[in-house]
Amino acid sequence: MFIRQHSAPSGRRKKLTTAIAVLATAALVAAACGDKKEEATPTTVTTETTAASTETTAAPTETTAAPTETTGVVPPTGEPINVWVVTTVDSSIASYPNIQAAGDIYESYINDRGGIAGRPLKVTFCDGKTDPNEDAACARKAVSDGAVALVGGFDIDMSLAISVLEEAKTAWFGACCPSVAKEFSSAIAFNMGSTFSFNPGAASKMTQDGCTNSAFLVGDTASGDYFISQAKAALPKVGYTGKASYLKVPIGTTDYSSIAAKATEGGVDCVHGFLGDIAWLGLIPAMEAIGVKPRLYGPQGNLNVKVAEAFPEFTEGAIVINAYPNIAADAWTDYRAALEQYKAPDLDWNSLAGLGTWAAFEGFRLIVEKMVADGITDINHETFLAAANTTTALDTKGMVGVIDFTKPWTGEGGAFPRIFNRSVSYDCVSGGKLTPCDNKTYDMTQYHA
Repeated sequence: MFIRQHSAPSGRRKKLTTAIAVLATAALVAAACGDKKEEATPTTVTTETTAASTETTAAPTETTAAPTETTGVVPPTGEPINVWVVTTVDSSIASYPNIQAAGDIYESYINDRGGIAGRPLKVTFCDGKTDPNEDAACARKAVSDGAVALVGGFDIDMSLAISVLEEAKTAWFGACCPSVAKEFSSAIAFNMGSTFSFNPGAASKMTQDGCTNSAFLVGDTASGDYFISQAKAALPKVGYTGKASYLKVPIGTTDYSSIAAKATEGGVDCVHGFLGDIAWLGLIPAMEAIGVKPRLYGPQGNLNVKVAEAFPEFTEGAIVINAYPNIAADAWTDYRAALEQYKAPDLDWNSLAGLGTWAAFEGFRLIVEKMVADGITDINHETFLAAANTTTALDTKGMVGVIDFTKPWTGEGGAFPRIFNRSVSYDCVSGGKLTPCDNKTYDMTQYHA
């Protein structure tokens, strides 16, 4: 298990089925985490683009405050739109302060730009502490507080919390990394991340790159066999005709010499490691020690900038499979500027946690603005849930692919109907840095079982 403890960010603390019970293995735990800020060139905040139907929703009414002289922005007025963010920060198992901080920063960002449909956004944070009971307590508090939705959160087991939200008809909206059966199947879960497609995404890219003898490494957990089955199913679908081997890596091991030898025996030329960054930091020197240098592939947030900086020569040419495009992409212009403007704490913002939370809030904003444009002025948990369930084309302008929340997914045996996004993008590693390979996204739906 990848274990890291973060201190909370500085500043205000705010306000299937059972076949696989948990898919958030050590790899995904590591993926959402991060303690190093990805450098980005400061940019000027640009005017945000919204769906055509929402362009007029922020126009001032007779009771709206006048634009400020310094910005020309009409300050938001009226009852705040109340949302909660639930994740784990105070825990020795895992910690995602970038999710908490991203929610705080988005609140400041959107309210300084007129709010959502002219109303202020209120974001309240609750720490689940990697404890399903604490997560459920957070959900009950959010419901009691009249939350419109829980937006952009993540914890390793949200099963009990989702049961609370189901009873209260309150949405679990925009999660980056669904990990338990409830998140895959609940009618109140609106997942936006595509971590479920990391393995098909790796198989596709490895085939395109001409790999002929590939090894797939996964953590030795309850879901390890499932991840291997995903890779096995994808390879023939992507047209792969070479050799393939599969290896489960003991969680928490500190001796990678035998793993490196076994993973690369027989002339393996490409290795996909569905492993956390701590495992990569142990595996790469073990490969160096035995004189092998396969091309590396790994999921976003795991084969990360920390690994690339530590081993720039060995990771040269490596490929990162992304659920969200690299922070340098045009889709994140306002995100980068907001991190700069609101003095974001020094965390990994080019991560599933940071990127995913921002995308979730943008998706929430677009749906609410469409509601108001359609004449729905009572924005509450039930009206938002209904609107989300009728959203056929949520377009976040490249943060994720266009999502249709009205069509449950029938792939993988029908056990994951709430996996709406199955598109990935790729980063290329060079000189210890991660940059977008081609600024494109690729739909992996056809490569799933």
